[in-house]
Amino acid sequence: MSPFSTFLPESLEARLQDGIRHAMDLGAEGAEAFISVSRSRKAKVQNGELQDLSVSKRGGLGVRVLRAGTKGFRAGLATTTDLAAADFRSLFAQAWELSALGDEDPWLRQAEPSGVDDLPSRFDPAVDAITPEQRIAWALDLETQARRASAKVAAVREASWSDGTGASLLLTQKGVRTPDVGSSCSASIELAVADGEERQAAWHWDVSRRPNLDLAAIGAEAALKGERKLNPQRLPAGKYPVVLHPEVAVDLLGIVAGMLDAESVLKQRSLFAGKLGEVIASPLLTLVDDGRLAEAPGCPALGTEPWDAEGLPTRRNVLLEGGVLKTYLHTLKTAAEMGMAPTGTAGRGLGSQPSATTFNLFPLPGNTAPEALYRLAGNGVLITEIMGLHTVDPVSGDLSVGASGIRIRDGVLAEPVDKLTFAGNLRDFLTRIVALGNDLRWYGSSAGLSLLLEDIALGGA
Repeated sequence: MSPFSTFLPESLEARLQDGIRHAMDLGAEGAEAFISVSRSRKAKVQNGELQDLSVSKRGGLGVRVLRAGTKGFRAGLATTTDLAAADFRSLFAQAWELSALGDEDPWLRQAEPSGVDDLPSRFDPAVDAITPEQRIAWALDLETQARRASAKVAAVREASWSDGTGASLLLTQKGVRTPDVGSSCSASIELAVADGEERQAAWHWDVSRRPNLDLAAIGAEAALKGERKLNPQRLPAGKYPVVLHPEVAVDLLGIVAGMLDAESVLKQRSLFAGKLGEVIASPLLTLVDDGRLAEAPGCPALGTEPWDAEGLPTRRNVLLEGGVLKTYLHTLKTAAEMGMAPTGTAGRGLGSQPSATTFNLFPLPGNTAPEALYRLAGNGVLITEIMGLHTVDPVSGDLSVGASGIRIRDGVLAEPVDKLTFAGNLRDFLTRIVALGNDLRWYGSSAGLSLLLEDIALGGA
């Protein structure tokens, strides 16, 4: 039996096809079924003691039915978690009835069958073979590695190992069929470090499609993060050269990508509305989203899939090239409305319409080592943590968030600083990038690198 069929057997798929035919018999113009099933396992330890060992299974089905109107289509949505139902006709009938209540949309579209799954397998059978004893051992080893990395680790609040496997499938009356099956493993640790009476908390994690995580590296990074926060000093308010740590840069670039959602652009809820073809960032910055990125050492390619959630083949999209905005992220609907080519970047929830997403988001790296960026910064600040980026105004780009980091003195990392205010406008930060690091690091399905920004206002406590 194939890994896919263990999650979604042929009998289940046959019942879904029957439901699609039933919707069409009722008079629907289109009918779709999107199903997702996953299994996950986790071991959690604390200070050498097992705290939790859990197994969970999740699954759900969302259907969408399109009803023709005089000026477009109305969509009806219905969901269920009962995948053992004898048939799904009633669910499609419910969506058909709900489709009569929605507003007509002249831009709703469906994909034609296209593409094949020519990508390397996203499923590693070794993940399903991991035993509970092995999960516990790995979680304990992660804690051991963190303590070994630093004598200042005073307590471990949680060290955990998680793994899971899952499958998804989109079926439509047009003949679209997009089977996908994958696996993942992750390890994380939250700890406290101490220096006399001073204590600080830190957290780090990593994820892969396979059980090949470097527990020593994860533990050491968490310990280092904690050490770098001990005994923070005040920073005088002023303007400084700022180096963004890759973990901060990945969040900032994720905010940028979110503002490139064509739906937000159409509603004038994006800083970058009407900016296609214009310079919006430093000429050093090229930002890519690649749904077909190959897995490689240091690159888990967690977002790689053969199709997007509407059935279009995924692709490599260059969002920014040399600082110029090259494309928005589209669903079929927004591409039709804006007269643009589809980008194959649709995501989907069980009970929602398709919306734009990213698959593997990353900037092209520069050729400067982080230590060289510190030397270029001279007397500046390395920002290692930003709190509240979700509060960025998507229309104006204005932000005022908390931050912490490390003072850079004469090009060398010095004492930690905290309670900083990182304020300004997102557009200014993008245009003030003057150097890119060569240290591209992946955090899930997005990657960041060290960025040197000039003349950034930082408020001290």
